Amino acid sequence: MDQVAHDGLQSEFNTSEKLDVAPRPILRLGEDVVNRIAAGEIIHRPSNALKELLENSLDAGATQIHISLQEGGLKMLRIQDNGKGIPVSDLPLLCERFATSKLRQFSDLDCMQTFGFRGEALASISYVSSLITVVSKTRDEDMAYRATYFAGKLHSSDPNQAAQPKPCAGTDGTTIGVQDLFFNAPQRRNVFKSGSEEYHRSLDVVTRYAIHYGSQGIGFSMKKIGASSFDLNTPSDGKQTTADIIRFVHGATLARDLLYLAPTELSTLGCSVQGWVSNADWVSKKTSFLCFINNRLVDCGVLRRSLELMYSSVLPKGRNPWIYISLTIEPNRIDVNVHPTKQEVHFLDQDEIVEQITAAVHELVTKHSSCRVLSTGSSLGIVTSERNVQVLGPRSKSSDPRHLVRVDPQSQSLDAVMAQNSSSSQKWQENLDLTEPVCDLTSIQELREAVHLERHVVFTEVIQNHTFVGVIDFKLGTSLIQHGTQLYMVDHSALIACFAYQLALRHFSAFQSIAFDPPLPLRQMLAIGFQTECIASDTPVSSIAPSQREAILSDAYDTLVGHAEMLEEYFSLTMDSRNETLNTFPALFPQHLSNVVIQERVPSFLFRLATQVDWTDEKECLERICHEIAFAHIPWALGTEPNDNARIAWNVQHIWFAGMLSSRSYFSVGKRDAAEIFTQVASLPDLYRVFERC
Repeated sequence: MDQVAHDGLQSEFNTSEKLDVAPRPILRLGEDVVNRIAAGEIIHRPSNALKELLENSLDAGATQIHISLQEGGLKMLRIQDNGKGIPVSDLPLLCERFATSKLRQFSDLDCMQTFGFRGEALASISYVSSLITVVSKTRDEDMAYRATYFAGKLHSSDPNQAAQPKPCAGTDGTTIGVQDLFFNAPQRRNVFKSGSEEYHRSLDVVTRYAIHYGSQGIGFSMKKIGASSFDLNTPSDGKQTTADIIRFVHGATLARDLLYLAPTELSTLGCSVQGWVSNADWVSKKTSFLCFINNRLVDCGVLRRSLELMYSSVLPKGRNPWIYISLTIEPNRIDVNVHPTKQEVHFLDQDEIVEQITAAVHELVTKHSSCRVLSTGSSLGIVTSERNVQVLGPRSKSSDPRHLVRVDPQSQSLDAVMAQNSSSSQKWQENLDLTEPVCDLTSIQELREAVHLERHVVFTEVIQNHTFVGVIDFKLGTSLIQHGTQLYMVDHSALIACFAYQLALRHFSAFQSIAFDPPLPLRQMLAIGFQTECIASDTPVSSIAPSQREAILSDAYDTLVGHAEMLEEYFSLTMDSRNETLNTFPALFPQHLSNVVIQERVPSFLFRLATQVDWTDEKECLERICHEIAFAHIPWALGTEPNDNARIAWNVQHIWFAGMLSSRSYFSVGKRDAAEIFTQVASLPDLYRVFERC
């Protein structure tokens, strides 16, 4: 019999022999086997373990998280935070499966706000590592405690000693060290090509969290163990915006080509979205997609594919977008318990939400890609010839009129030039020098910093690059401005008050002044201011006894004269106590002295300065004085009709709003003020949708 026939008979014999064997009984797997299988589903590679530990630190309220890895985290993964710490009483259960402080009953998943909830992360890591070392200290404990874990249980290196936490020195927060990941899973360990590749995977995870949390005052740092420098080190002072962090992490090239997707409420779908996306100029060989849903880093494949498809119609072939989306959904509309690694989530109305986000990004990208024009003309923008214009976008016979911006915020109108030439020999300076003078006063530094931190990114961009349309209502103090394809109604009185306050902060200790000729009688000004404030507060002057009135005015005069030296040094407001006169007044726009200062408000300004400023608190005092200077410069009082509408309108447009442009100042709109100041009244794409023309 040849060899082939023999092998066939042998195979047939073996098969029949197997069929005769009784089926193996079903047995319950041992707990150790179950735990190791489950751990393999949750911890795929070092970056998964790091993500779980990062989220634990964030749940603990950490503001600074340090990460160091050896061999990409396979040999050693260490993470240190300054969070709340772990009470010593909780340490025995720390690495046991399904032991958690965040979930008590299944219904809690309907409103889950924390990252962890199953109590499996640390347990799973302990089952695939040779040792976990934890050092933790709460703010209430006098010392830190050190504990080691293996296979979900407390572990002692000395078999003669009980496995329990031991006191040690340490700072507030928690440090976790993970040694020899996948030491007991050689097949998994052999999959990893190199420690360098795993390190860069982990660095990518940390970078994503740094971008999302950097503006919230949470800093991240990461390096290789033994290295002298950090590969990532973001600040934790909360002074940076998301755009600043992106620029810090990825460089200015990407930051320059990003567009801000302003917070958009999808109220009918119970969610809101914001983010940063690349414009049509960005060049990349692969897509970068960062998606956070309820502050969780997830991979939303549906949204990713939808946005990639949208970008394919905008970008040339071979280019790919950079996308960062932060989606906030009502907790009862999202299911976080759908994936072992929590990499995916499910939420209601997913298709509708994805569709609306894609539409919003598409509108944003196309709006900015349809008007990419570089002008090399004069800075005034009065004359621009065809030779000075280069179209950077793809050539086409016709542009989309829905997104065509027909105005230039830098162009200067004829009435501005004529008014300057006829009324003043001192023309507007195109590059207004509003740089902040060096100031060692901590109070002013803090006030300036507060303005910077409070700025609203979107509306600051709107006001710095707007085109003024006109004053609508003098009595209500409203005007129209255009930005891109949007038309806004603005409360110009409130906006100018904000701008004037910021100018006062910038000019602090370096004010120029306007001189009154002749000087104003100080006591008489205070008396007029007293009457004006009584009328404004609906308090009849006759209801105040003459003696009381005299006492109020005398105290007001003494207060101003008593602080005359400080007012002159810091604000260029000078008084002559011997002649009892007001001689000079701080000027926010030295080029327009007579036009900007509202002399009718000087009496009220002086009386408010004397009676409403807390002179005992430095910071509050200086802040209030700056606000009062701003009050004295508002073009007209709310609710009254000015006598000279043309002059007021010219001041509003050509002094105040022109001064807010980015080429002339650094004005920023505050977050708390934006909603009250700006109202969008029209959008060119929306008008085209309705009328099909404009």
